[in-house]
Amino acid sequence: MSLGLYVHVPFCMSKCPYCDFYSVVTRDEDMKERFTERLVREIKESSTYRTPYRSGPDTLYFGGGTPALLSTGQLCRIMDSVKDVFDPENLREITIEVNPGSTDLKKLKELKEAGFNRLSIGAQSFDDQVLRRLGRTHKSGDCFRVMEDARQAGFENISLDLMFGIDGQSMEIWEKSLSTAMDLKPEHLSLYSLEFQEGTVFTRLLKEGKIRETDPEEDRKMYETAHEELLKAGYEHYEISNFAREGLRSMHNMKYWSLQEYLGFGPGAHSYVRSDETGLGRRSYNRPDLKAYLEGEDIRVLSDPNDISDDAQEYMITALRLSDGVQKEDFRDLFGVGIWDFFGDIARLQFGSFVQTGHAVEDEERIALTLKGFNVSNRILSIFV
Repeated sequence: MSLGLYVHVPFCMSKCPYCDFYSVVTRDEDMKERFTERLVREIKESSTYRTPYRSGPDTLYFGGGTPALLSTGQLCRIMDSVKDVFDPENLREITIEVNPGSTDLKKLKELKEAGFNRLSIGAQSFDDQVLRRLGRTHKSGDCFRVMEDARQAGFENISLDLMFGIDGQSMEIWEKSLSTAMDLKPEHLSLYSLEFQEGTVFTRLLKEGKIRETDPEEDRKMYETAHEELLKAGYEHYEISNFAREGLRSMHNMKYWSLQEYLGFGPGAHSYVRSDETGLGRRSYNRPDLKAYLEGEDIRVLSDPNDISDDAQEYMITALRLSDGVQKEDFRDLFGVGIWDFFGDIARLQFGSFVQTGHAVEDEERIALTLKGFNVSNRILSIFV
């Protein structure tokens, strides 16, 4: 399988109160230039990851933060460094995240000319009141404009992010945002329920009683409504939070959900690479420390190498996020035995109880979660941990 590459650009115009991704609010152009130089150096130093059995990366994903805050010239230098170090022949999907309020037609045309062929747009909502509540700097009109500009720039593979389960967001408002998004005909949609992560402003406000959590039943109703409406509109619900037109799943994110290899660059980025000797994985991450990164410190932290149990557990809890589930033959090819031979009779009985209640399915070829199972996925996935 081909490698995936991820580049984390931590810069933002402002920090959203719900976000726990590593980001730094700055308008310092000198800092962005120093970051680009350091990132290029990190990528070039990664040449030791190349091994004969790899055919080169087939996906490259720029996330953040807001990576489009870098100049097109800086983004091109980063892409050139990737192509210098890794064989670019098989690169098929090159994604960049953009925000509606911080890009324009000129920038989008430049990105397309630079080689990006997929956009991920952080729309979050088409309701201005909800956007204000989320601390977003754009308005709903910006979402329409950026979609129109992206099409004019030549992008044929666009993903929209939407959020639900937000304090003050009624079912009517959610359905209207969902309908508006479908009218824009993106190739891909990612739908996320608002989560209160430690260290975020929203979590502090929740503890202070200044905002409230959406009732779990209402949250699940929003999720199930989206599932029904998007299936009617011709989208495939291929992962717990993701929907796509046929053949347009996120190739890069599929690597995370099928235990494929990927390398991450930039502060806060994660990697998973298999040993040439054992074939087992090892995870690493870059400490989320921009200052240390710019000063040239080695911020890479290696975890202990996986054993076969680690890899099998990780495979199950990621692959079961997919509507395809886990193919029994694939598991046997990877680990040498069947799923239940590996995890045992107790796990089989526990999973079977979820099959009986309609939360999961099992046949001769696979095991998988249903929509009902997606709603309680953590409970089911814990069977394999």
